[in-house]
Amino acid sequence: MYNKDHFLSGVLLGFIFPALAYACVEILKLDIQFLGKKHLLYIGSVVINLILLRLLFKNDKAQTASGIIFSTFFSALLFVILNRN
Repeated sequence: MYNKDHFLSGVLLGFIFPALAYACVEILKLDIQFLGKKHLLYIGSVVINLILLRLLFKNDKAQTASGIIFSTFFSALLFVILNRN
């Protein structure tokens, strides 16, 4: 199992789920709506990152968890900027 604790690996791991959500909604042009909310898929990807964050802090992987925090905030900032109306 992967036992390294690096900031860059956390950044890469943190971008996986937001990138998948972006690919599903924007690139594949899927009109995915859960419970009447259009952007709930993006929020779900952030929730998955938070679960990963909790598991990493619990296993003393603070650097990797910091990378996930960085990528989650960066993804959220991009989401807000790109979806302004």
